[in-house]
Amino acid sequence: MKCHELRLTGSGGANRVMEAELKRLVMRSPFHVRVPNPRREGDATLLYPFDPQIAWVAACHHRTSSRVSWDLASSPATRLEPLFADLVPALRDDDRLPSSPQVRFSVEVGSAHDFEASPLQLRGVVKNAIVEALASRGVAAAIEAAEPDVVFVARRAGTPDARRTVVGIDLGLGARHKRGTRVSGGPAPLRETLAAQLVMLSRWDARSEVLVDPMAGGATIPIEAAGLAAGAAVRQPGALPFRHLPAFAGLPIDAPDLFPGTTAHILSLDIDEALIGSMVGNLRAAGLTGPAYDGAIVIGQKDVRTLTPDYVTRMLPAARGMATGVFCVNPPYGVRLGGDTANDRLLDLYEGMGRAMARFTGWRAVCFVANPRFEEAFGHVPALKKPATNADLPGAFLGYQF
Repeated sequence: MKCHELRLTGSGGANRVMEAELKRLVMRSPFHVRVPNPRREGDATLLYPFDPQIAWVAACHHRTSSRVSWDLASSPATRLEPLFADLVPALRDDDRLPSSPQVRFSVEVGSAHDFEASPLQLRGVVKNAIVEALASRGVAAAIEAAEPDVVFVARRAGTPDARRTVVGIDLGLGARHKRGTRVSGGPAPLRETLAAQLVMLSRWDARSEVLVDPMAGGATIPIEAAGLAAGAAVRQPGALPFRHLPAFAGLPIDAPDLFPGTTAHILSLDIDEALIGSMVGNLRAAGLTGPAYDGAIVIGQKDVRTLTPDYVTRMLPAARGMATGVFCVNPPYGVRLGGDTANDRLLDLYEGMGRAMARFTGWRAVCFVANPRFEEAFGHVPALKKPATNADLPGAFLGYQF
C-alpha cells in the first residue's frame, strides 16, 4: 500500500511539544500554508498529510523531533518474501522517487522488534526492493553508506492491533540530536532534542524574559534556547535530499532564521570552572559567539545554591528591563556519573537549588531529572510532571512556578 505522510518521531511523550513547535515554525516560514491536525501513533509519533513546504520546514528547522521522514509504502508483512513482493510494485510506479540517471542510497532500520527476521535481513530485503524498483524506472542505484544521496528508512509502525512495515525517505539527515555543535561535552549531557523540548515546555518568551541554565555543562540547553528564539535551522537544505526528490523542486535552497532580530538573553552557568572552555567551544561551533552576541549569551562560574536576582541582573545588564525569566536545567542524577541517587551531597544540592530558585518571585523553572529523590529534596510541588527518557535513562520533565 502506498503512503503519503510526513512522519515526525520523537522521544516518549513528545507529541504535544513537537506539534506546537511545528505550528510555530510554519507560521513564520516563507510559505502560506496551514498545518493540519496530525494523526498520532502512540505518544512519540505524529503523522501529517504530506505537504512539501511543511516537510521542508520540519526537516530544516524542527528541533524537538528525533527524526523527520516521508512514508512512501507500507505492508502488513512480517516475513521477508511477502514484504519484497509488496514493496517492489508499490515503489516501481512511484514518481516520488529520485529520477536522476544514478542514485546513491542507503537503508536504515528503525524499531522492528516484531518483524520475523533480523534488522540486517530486513535492511537487505528493503535494499533489494528499492534497487529493483529504481532499475525498472531506468535509474541505476548503488548502495553508498558514507555519503548517500537519499537515505531510506524501514520500521515497524502503527497501533498494536494494526502493525505494518513502513518504508520511507529520511528527510532530516538522520538522528536529529546530532547537531554537529557539541564539540566538547560535559559529563552525562542531555540530548539536544530533549533540551529543545525542555525549553519549549518552559514557555520561555525570548522577547520579554531571560533564560538561566545554572548547571549548563557544555551549554546544550542555552544553545537550543538560542536556536529556538531565532528559529535557526538545524539542517540546511543543501545537506538534505531535497535536490534529488521531485516534490521539492523550486523550494528555497537555504534556510535563514525564521525569527530574525530576536535578541535572546541567556545566562549559562556552571560550578565547575573546567567546563567554561566546553561552553565557549560549543557556542562557537553553533555560531553563537562574536560581537552579535555580546551581552546576549553570557557565561559564568557559579554555584546554583548562591544564585540571587541581583547576580543575574549584574551578569545580564542588557536585560534589565525584563522583570521575570525561566530556569531551564538538567541537574545531575547520580546515575551515569557512577554515584548513588540517594547520596546526601546530591540531595543537599537539590535542596539548595530549590531554596535559591525560590528567591526569584514570578519566575518559572523546568528541569529534566532522572533521580526519584529530586522532588522531595527540591522542596516545591511541580505544576508540570511529564515522563520522558534521556537516551535509555527514564526520567521526567518537572515544571515549577515561584
